[in-house]
Amino acid sequence: MDTLYTADHPSAAQILFDCVAGSRAYGTAHAGSDEDIRGIFVLPAAAYLDLAPPPNQIADARSNVVYYSLRRTLELLAAANPSLLELLYMPADCVRRSSPEMEQLLRQRALFISRRCAEAHIGYAFSQIRKARGQNKWINQPKSEQPPRKEDYCHVVTRDRLAGGPAPCRPQSLAASGLDLAHHHAARLEHARDVYRLYDGGDAARGVFRGDALAVESIAADEESARFAGLLLFNEQGWKQALADHQNYWTWRRERNEARWRQQETGELDFDAKNLMHTIRLLLSGKAILERGEPLVRVTGEPLQLLRDIRAGRYRYDEILSMADAIVADCENLKARSDLPEETDAAAANALLFRLTEAWEARCR
Repeated sequence: MDTLYTADHPSAAQILFDCVAGSRAYGTAHAGSDEDIRGIFVLPAAAYLDLAPPPNQIADARSNVVYYSLRRTLELLAAANPSLLELLYMPADCVRRSSPEMEQLLRQRALFISRRCAEAHIGYAFSQIRKARGQNKWINQPKSEQPPRKEDYCHVVTRDRLAGGPAPCRPQSLAASGLDLAHHHAARLEHARDVYRLYDGGDAARGVFRGDALAVESIAADEESARFAGLLLFNEQGWKQALADHQNYWTWRRERNEARWRQQETGELDFDAKNLMHTIRLLLSGKAILERGEPLVRVTGEPLQLLRDIRAGRYRYDEILSMADAIVADCENLKARSDLPEETDAAAANALLFRLTEAWEARCR
């Protein structure tokens, strides 16, 4: 049995199961599809007594290969996680290795089928719809390579405007104010969030910003009147959000599959067709849980052709949403007369975790 090692924990984890997942399991793979490997590993019960907690999962840099701990697997199964549930229903031609403990888990897989599973599939599907539109914004509004500057989130009310000049107290952009923050110091304005008094420090000033932080300094009382330059309004949260968006965009740009985005970048589509294909697949799987008590993993026949047509851009966004709404309506009707339990019996799942761990430890002695 193969062993997994992690740099942050001394215990060796052994693989109970792994398979080829994703599009190759669903039947939607094409020549450019990645190979996704998913699996389950186990650790001795004593590993969970260590002060350094063992990992919940072990993955490569791009998460094309992901192994979940047995404990985390049962935790996510009990929470009706769609990605973990499908591991219990993998087509035989996708399974690369298994174990007696995995076979025992498969015999108990009905424990994790509930109405909550169908609801989780629907919820996850609609998160894919939001993602499809959100990433389209990145296609149509690409971000520059330079990260957002703090100064672009600064506005100023200069001293003359405070004193009753034109448009009194109306903030200007920092650029329009003509002030150079490198030649100023800032002091916090009492009882006002994100507002600071600005003082001209001339050539001896150390600047308002030092690295990523706004430096707050006290000013001698007898110098305040002469050096006061105005009020600074710094939208720090807006800058931090813009910085996070910039980082997320460029991470996506570095890691995306270029072929997948070609249709959007050329203007053929205004959404991520692959995400919407998975939206419909997830909804069909949720419906299958309510109809026959298990998720749909390997798709065949007309449903498979439908998924391929969606990915190929043969349907408009509103047409796909109409399909999704129709499947959700079917699910609501099925759920009303379903005899599935509301959710997984947590005590039974916990007992199963103990039995599987004990069985593995006894076998490996």
